[in-house]
Amino acid sequence: MRSDRSARDDEGPAPVPQPSQVRADYIKEQVHGEEPSALAPPRNLDVPYLGGDGVVGATLTCTMGVWGGQPTDYAYAWKSDGADVAGSGDSYVVAPTDAGHSMTCVVTATNAAGSTAAPPSNAIAVAAAQTESQRRE
Repeated sequence: MRSDRSARDDEGPAPVPQPSQVRADYIKEQVHGEEPSALAPPRNLDVPYLGGDGVVGATLTCTMGVWGGQPTDYAYAWKSDGADVAGSGDSYVVAPTDAGHSMTCVVTATNAAGSTAAPPSNAIAVAAAQTESQRRE
């Protein structure tokens, strides 16, 4: 006996996308959507994120964020209260001079058409250095 049901009916209802999957699909669409006819400088779609502990000697790590426009290279700049500090790459070891300041990173993406800097990442406050007398207490 022939059934008029489709193969889809045998599988049950379609799965409902979860919020994280919906966001991932949206970002994928933004990044891989219709490409412009001419290459344009990269465009930042989601700002970099800075993670780690705000204590001297800890390592902070900066994500590149999400970019459109086919970037081919990324550069990282580290900031203490908005001022440049020595450091490059996606990680930074918190120095004693950073104590009492807020650290951020700025990522610049580059392709053949140019470069674009993303807005600064979230800030991580570095604990102020303790004096010798505070350490003894």
